[in-house]
Amino acid sequence: MRQVVTIYNPVKVGDEDEFKTSLSAVAQQHGFVVKYLTTSVDDPGFAMAAQARKLQPDLVIAAGGDGTVRVVSTEMRHSEIPVAVLPAGTTNLLARNLNVPLDMKAAMELAFTGQQVSMDIVKVHNENSRKPWYFTGMAGIGIDAEVMHHVDEGLKKVVGPVAYVMSFFRQVNNSVQRCRFRIDGKQVLKRNVIIFMVGNTSQLTGGIQLFPEATPFDGSLDLLIGAPQGISGWWRVVKNVVLRLGRRSTLEYFSGKRFEVLLHKPAVWEMDGDPEAAARHWVFQVVPQAITVVAGEPGPLARIRSRIR
Repeated sequence: MRQVVTIYNPVKVGDEDEFKTSLSAVAQQHGFVVKYLTTSVDDPGFAMAAQARKLQPDLVIAAGGDGTVRVVSTEMRHSEIPVAVLPAGTTNLLARNLNVPLDMKAAMELAFTGQQVSMDIVKVHNENSRKPWYFTGMAGIGIDAEVMHHVDEGLKKVVGPVAYVMSFFRQVNNSVQRCRFRIDGKQVLKRNVIIFMVGNTSQLTGGIQLFPEATPFDGSLDLLIGAPQGISGWWRVVKNVVLRLGRRSTLEYFSGKRFEVLLHKPAVWEMDGDPEAAARHWVFQVVPQAITVVAGEPGPLARIRSRIR
């Protein structure tokens, strides 16, 4: 039988015995035997992913929230071992962007039957890093990172993504930062910003297309910057991005393969929803077709959106 290594976050998957029983049954139906590895508080998946690479299974499954999925999937880079996602977090961003069902049993079935595709990831350095970080979806500097840093984890367990909205309103009057950035080593721009985001994927929770042109299959990255002021400024962002009304005058979009960012003063940042320590200088670079992932078919709404772009 073929082998699948499942790396899972025991806090996120609920009843572990039920999770293992269900997944093992689906795997057996498709001719797989499962080896289970658990993440821990001290290690979100690095050692487990390294062990999986040594085993050279036919498939790796990452089960948990965005943090678990980010670590496991990016640690499989350049291995040619496909990675499937079982979404068990609050936002499940990679799953949404790969059209993976949010229903756990449906996602289990897709892990063994979905389409295997090569996907870009993003490498990032800053002055705090001894070695690069990697992420799959989005990273942010400014207000979105402050939201991630200050979200109430207990509230998140109760109300889910609404906790991020509540955290946002506590950060809405954040001060503007002076920012200098370079695109592909050539174009140098200076702006005052409150939000600075790099996107490899397009979609947030709720189907919101934050980066309408972004796709993790095109070998490029998208950049969003802006300095909306107060409730009225952010309401214009909501109209532009969420409701798709009016022009995107509040935000600026750029694309490229490499973005270098220098801030006037240190700011916290996040990648795939995980908050990181404050820094001033970052380099984001696309790593084309670095991982193989299992994807589902786009739903009717996604197909309609693709036609009207």
